[in-house]
Amino acid sequence: MQVRSRRGFLVAAAAITAASSVGACRRRGTGGDPLDVPASATLPAAPESLAADGTTIVLGNPSAPLAVRVYEDLSCPACAEFETEGTGPYLKRAAGNDALQLQFTLGSFLGPGSKFAANALRAALDQNKFAEYHHLLYDHQDRMRKAGGFTRDRLLGLANMIPGLRGPEFDAAVLETKHRDFVEASEEALDRAPVEGTPTMEVNGVVVPTSNQALYTDRNRLYRHLRKQVQA
Repeated sequence: MQVRSRRGFLVAAAAITAASSVGACRRRGTGGDPLDVPASATLPAAPESLAADGTTIVLGNPSAPLAVRVYEDLSCPACAEFETEGTGPYLKRAAGNDALQLQFTLGSFLGPGSKFAANALRAALDQNKFAEYHHLLYDHQDRMRKAGGFTRDRLLGLANMIPGLRGPEFDAAVLETKHRDFVEASEEALDRAPVEGTPTMEVNGVVVPTSNQALYTDRNRLYRHLRKQVQA
């Protein structure tokens, strides 16, 4: 997994092979642990909301006692790896299973494309399509980067793939950068946070060091870590 500093410099890179694939995880038992949600689970969409601070996007129950915050930049290759091949998908399933609230702080230090993408994601939140669009942008990040990065038009083109997202309100928000104040405030929040790069997780306010790569790549290791926090 790569880690990029919020100043935009590559500070570390390593090829990581997860000890067990997120997609191959099996339920560990039958005790009904909501954190132990398998990849095959069929779950309702997690509730989506904007926290009172105006910069945190929340998936799941905002009152859940376990909170996992993810600091990301939509143009960061390491974030795409985390969200498509690492433990990011597991966290979304856990949020959908009412096991935790998943919080996002969206940085935009990697250039204009990041700002356009963060603005578009905030617009998708207004349509209750944040989670779907968030996944889609990371799934297509490599192609967008090779084409020159996220642009307003490319973001609208990708939005066509999500039924119900495109419409006058969403399109105008993307084209006019309606949520630029949110984008700037979110970047400031990331800049103030005790993190050195993206992606970085916090669990109940405690930073998970990016040096602890297994929690970013191995679903079972992250599950055990979160379970300990619940039992603490």
